[in-house]
Amino acid sequence: MSSWWEFTEAASWGGRPVARRAVEAAPRMRVVATGVIYSTCVTQDHGTPCYECLLDDGSGELGLVFLGRRSVAGLEVGVRCTVEGTARVDRGRLVVWNPIYRIEPPSDRDGQAWRSPRSERAEDRRLL
Repeated sequence: MSSWWEFTEAASWGGRPVARRAVEAAPRMRVVATGVIYSTCVTQDHGTPCYECLLDDGSGELGLVFLGRRSVAGLEVGVRCTVEGTARVDRGRLVVWNPIYRIEPPSDRDGQAWRSPRSERAEDRRLL
């Protein structure tokens, strides 16, 4: 059964290449990446809340910014998901505003769900 939205499978979008990994992404490129969220927070942009996530796809990280939101159902630390959107630079890092996303089943590597080394460091800091 297919969903109403299918992620871009073409090699290009709007005449530009589609990045399939965070390391391939550049500003104004379409990005379709699958990874694990290793950090979340709520920030403010001109008085409007923004839910921010950092996604690690194994090649690098990509910021996800959901404007006007304090949370996004299902998107929390440790969740594996696929996202799609147009990359841009925000505060010196590559982000996608209001990406389309799909929560994915955990990836099985050696019998355990894959976790980003970054998320483990973040958990260690929270415990201190």
